[in-house]
Amino acid sequence: MGDMTWLIGPWALNMWVGLAALYPLIRIFRRAGLDPRPAVLVFVPVVGFAIVGSILAFRPWPRIAPRVPPKPARKPRMARAG
Repeated sequence: MGDMTWLIGPWALNMWVGLAALYPLIRIFRRAGLDPRPAVLVFVPVVGFAIVGSILAFRPWPRIAPRVPPKPARKPRMARAG
């Protein structure tokens, strides 16, 4: 068995970054009206942040009102010559 410290470094970094991002992600999910459990996927190495970002980007947010298109502008009235 060789020295395995080279393997522990990236995993530890991923764990610390995931822990630092977990609480803000849970708050974002709750404010958006979504279940906060998918925020734990941030601990998946390499693709965790992409997965969580995709969930936030492509799921409809129940607490956000649907976008209503603006009404078209009215044409100004012309004064009648009389």
